[in-house]
Order: sequence, then C-alpha cells, then structure tokens
Amino acid sequence: MRQWMAKKPGGVRTQAGTYYAVMIDGTFFFTAMAFVAPATVIPAFAKELGASPWIIGLAPTLYNLGWMLPQLFSARYVQRLTRRKPYFLTMAATQRLFYLLIAALVWLIPKDKPQLLLTSFLSCYLLSSVFDGIGTPAWMELVASSIPERKRGSLFAARTFISCICGLAAGWLTSLTLNRFPFPSNFGFLFLWAFLCFATGWGVFAYLAYELPMEKQNQPKAGLGNYLRQIPVILKGDHDFLRYVAGVMLLLMGQVGLAFLSVHQLERLALPASYVGYFTVSMTAGQMLASLFAGRLADAKGHKINMQLSCTAMGLAAILSLLPPSLALAVLSFAAVGISNTTHSVSRLPIVMEFASEGFRSVYAGIVNTFLAPVVVVTPIIGGWLVDTFGYRTVFYTTLLFNAAAVGLFTFWVRDPRDIRESSTTFSQTL
Repeated sequence: MRQWMAKKPGGVRTQAGTYYAVMIDGTFFFTAMAFVAPATVIPAFAKELGASPWIIGLAPTLYNLGWMLPQLFSARYVQRLTRRKPYFLTMAATQRLFYLLIAALVWLIPKDKPQLLLTSFLSCYLLSSVFDGIGTPAWMELVASSIPERKRGSLFAARTFISCICGLAAGWLTSLTLNRFPFPSNFGFLFLWAFLCFATGWGVFAYLAYELPMEKQNQPKAGLGNYLRQIPVILKGDHDFLRYVAGVMLLLMGQVGLAFLSVHQLERLALPASYVGYFTVSMTAGQMLASLFAGRLADAKGHKINMQLSCTAMGLAAILSLLPPSLALAVLSFAAVGISNTTHSVSRLPIVMEFASEGFRSVYAGIVNTFLAPVVVVTPIIGGWLVDTFGYRTVFYTTLLFNAAAVGLFTFWVRDPRDIRESSTTFSQTL
C-alpha cells in the first residue's frame, strides 16, 4: 500500500497517477478501435476492396498476429531496462502514426487501384500491431509494478466501460461517416478519427504516468540462445501455466468464425456496408454490459472465470449466427461478441501477471503471445478455407466446437493462480 501511495517530488501520487494514466489511455485506445473494429469495419473495408474470403478472414487477425509475435523477443530487452516508460511511449507513438498513414494512403492511392490500396493497408495494419506488441511487455511491467493485484480487474473493466460509452458515439459516427462520404474516402475518415483518439490517449499517458527507476537490472545480459533456452525450463516447471497456455490456444481457435460474422450478416440480410456501424454499436453495448461485472468478478474470484465466460459468449454468438436470418439475432450475436471481448481483455494480461513472479512477467506474457502467434495465423486461413469449401455454417459450427472444448478445459484442467497460491500456503502451514 505504501508503494501505491508513494509520491514523487511535488507531492503527486506516482502509482495513482499511473492508475489514471492507464484508465484514460485505455479509454481513448478502445474508443479508437471502435472506429476500426476488427470484427466489423476491417472485414467490410477488405471486402469493399475486393479481397478474397481468406484475406477477409486474415485481415482482422493481422493485428493480433503482429501484437503477439514479437513479445517474447522484446521481453528480453525490457527485462534489462531500468525505466520502461520511455521505451513504451516510443513504440506506442510509432504504432499510432500508422493509422494516420493508412488514412493518407486511402485518399492518395487512386480508386482504380484497389489491390494496391489493399496491400498497403494490410502492410501498415500489420506494422502498427508489431510496434504495439514490441511495447506491450514494458507497459505490462509498468502496470504490474504500480497497480495492486486486487485493483487490476476493476481498472481494466472501468476503462472498458468508459470507452464503451464513447464507443456508442463512435459507432454512430462510423455509420454516419460511411453513409455521408463515398468509398474509399469514408473509410479514410474512420482511420483518421481512430488516430486522433490514439494520439490523445498517448499524450495523457505520457503526462500522467510515473515510474520509479529500478535500482538494478532484473537479470544479467544473456545471448538470445541462452534466453530462449529458459522458456522450456519455465514451461516444464510450471505445469499450471502450461495448461493455461493450452486453454488460451483453444480460446483463440474459437475465434475462427469471428472475421466472417459481419460479412455473413450483411450478405444474408442484404444490408449495405453502413450497417457495420450498427453492429459496432451492438458489440459495444455487449462490452459495456460485461464491464459492469467482469472487473469486480475478477478482483473477487480470480481471472479464470472471465476466460470461461469469454468462450461461452463466443460460442453463443456462433449459435445465433446459425439460426434463421434475423436482424435482431444479428444484433444479439455482436452483443455476445462484445461480452466475449471484454471478459477476455479484462483478464488476459492480469492473469499472466499473477502466474509469473516479479521480473518474469514480460517473459510469461511473451511465452503466451509469441508461442500462440502461429495459431492466430492458421485460424483465419482455416476459416477462409471452410467458407470457400463448405460455406458459412460450417465455420460457425467449428467456432462453437472450439469454444465448447475451451470451456471444458478451463473448467476442469486449468487452475486459477490464486487457488494455486492458497493451496500452497495451506500445505506449507500444515507442515
């Protein structure tokens, strides 16, 4: 608690400042993502540019791929830093600038060259996520060292709730922009709105966040080979963490139909592209609903339960997509996706922080994200093949199957880190 109330010269609470920096930056970040929502706007943009089904499936997944892949390697560098904030701010600024570049490309590349625009967009979208991923280990170490364990769930949920309120307005503005301006300029404005929100959040974080420099490095410098050889040792020695990694793998595979949800609903209901704004509003409403309970639930009961709820909600979205065509069911399916996204995002990083000991949080996060990056690549490719070969119903049946398996695994095989610590403490006290 003393660390939480620590003050820097002038009397400003350092950890409290970081708390509000994370909340406000997260609010602007997720509001920005509402303008370029991976489940709605990005697939629609790719479809309008003439992308094939497997490209449509891959497009929204590119962000997850770029975000996950570099983290294990950047974690090695982050471990040796005495200050993480400058490093994170540099990576985050680069990530955000790519959205301004995408907006410029949309307006500058001629309309009669859609393939050039599609290739340029996908390249910039991937690079933005790579820089986001490179900076994430530093961000996570900064948050873990500043925010108490029992406050992280409510913090992540609070910023989600606030950003959802803003996201409802963003969804309305998305539909208005897509209707008011011709293609592709309308999507260019969406990327511009996203950049402005990203930049505002970055500025607030740079001003409010404060970090006490570390007195010494967490570990001595080591070659990349020696560093990577630690990974099998960690996985072999931490069976509970290994089981968690397996659960997250199934959770990610359970998103095989997510990229096709908006395109499927638009096609079978014969709706114009502007309806992705309403789908975004529905998804945001689901996120808002989940944020009311996900944070408190995680703080009180642990983060595993949110992972179970995430898989359950994504499975429900698949079921709703398999029912007869209905605008009401389409709206509900995106609300279920919103619940899945929020319960997952509230707990995916905090639970890793609890599995790992201090100084190894970035490494644990890197293991989860980098090792599972191939799953992120393969899953949409499988989804695109299923759509091309068997149609949309098959991909949503597959989504349902993976999520049912993930719920079972999290329920019966994965232990929450808090339960592990409590059982270890009880055992040691009986000796």
